[in-house]
Amino acid sequence: MSFAQTDNSIGNWNGIIIKGKMSQRLSLMTESHIRTGHYNLKYDYFEIKSGISYSITKNIHGLIGAGFYNTYQTGALFQTPARQKEFRTWFELNYFHSYNRFNFEQRVRIEQRFIPDNYKNRLKYRLLLQIPINKKELIKGSIYFLVNDELFMPQYGLWVEKNRFYSGVGYKLNSNTNWQIGCVSDTDYKSNSHSIQNYLQILLIYDFANFIKKHT
Repeated sequence: MSFAQTDNSIGNWNGIIIKGKMSQRLSLMTESHIRTGHYNLKYDYFEIKSGISYSITKNIHGLIGAGFYNTYQTGALFQTPARQKEFRTWFELNYFHSYNRFNFEQRVRIEQRFIPDNYKNRLKYRLLLQIPINKKELIKGSIYFLVNDELFMPQYGLWVEKNRFYSGVGYKLNSNTNWQIGCVSDTDYKSNSHSIQNYLQILLIYDFANFIKKHT
């Protein structure tokens, strides 16, 4: 018998993404995220990760990354002891394609999860759609709509252990900076039940490629 448990509170999820091209084919990225299951400042989770990507073709990019993912006790700001400390590495392929204003990205990621006294592999697949609203393309002053869905598939057990759905809007402040706000719906699946947690997510995205060009 399967049943759903939904946490009606809206969680708080904030993040910053810094990325940019170092050469015609090589790019770097780093991300940091903090979140909590309730909309307050008592964050109980953070992650920081970095990666380097290579443009195999114009539309296909490969990336190698690594990061730390720590989960703490709920009820206070990063209350110790930590419930779980995890180190991950991953490999991914990204495929980009467009049709008129519709910009698609498909991402396949293979994760290696190093948890104390445990090791797990996981496969993720994400489909993303981005649509400029007030301009024909993503340039300064563009408002855009963004939606994506990601499946988390473990090495053993259930076919899907998590589904993460996101919808939101963004604003391209200038050639370097984007702001995004949206809602994330996290569904965790167990053998006989599933639970849903929703978050309000605010992201700052900074592309340093233009900054480097201006100062070189």
